Amino acid sequence: MDNTPDSVLIELLSHDNEKAFTALYYRYAGKIRGFLCRLRLNTHTEDIIQETFITVWRKRHTLNASGNLESYMFTIARNLALKSLKNELQLAISDLSAPDIPDLTDTDSTMNKEAFHRALEASIEKLPDRPREILILKRIKGLSTEEIARELGISRSTVENHMNRALTTLKEELSGFSTVSLLLLEIYFLR
Repeated sequence: MDNTPDSVLIELLSHDNEKAFTALYYRYAGKIRGFLCRLRLNTHTEDIIQETFITVWRKRHTLNASGNLESYMFTIARNLALKSLKNELQLAISDLSAPDIPDLTDTDSTMNKEAFHRALEASIEKLPDRPREILILKRIKGLSTEEIARELGISRSTVENHMNRALTTLKEELSGFSTVSLLLLEIYFLR
């Protein structure tokens, strides 16, 4: 089945043909792995590949044989990667120590920090896809502006524009918190 067109494999897959599924796995797993490695998702790569193919198997009866299967699979992998990065970002936010987000002046500072973290997570979730993706790649994966530009195939200035847009939106969303917290937020995401 190595040379069988995707459309034929999709048709066979819709009839629960496991050989067609295996052929698709061998055809696309390496490509998806390369894509995820470029995003530096090394620790989650195999899980994301597995989840991508589980999704394809679950949706096998609704796949369009005339559609672009490769694009469909990369979209699934990309969405799973973003979800994984989002989870890492939430962990990183929850691990911020006291100096990163200072106590706010009232007596229940722990509650304020928790409220700030919840508001920050909600604000990040509301960001448009590209600014959120760039913010996550910069802070969680530690990629430089140049590396993000190369990985996403966009210019350095576009990366900076998206990052600035994300930070502006976050600061607007979190404007009810102290100025010091907002300043440290910007430092945290730009360093």
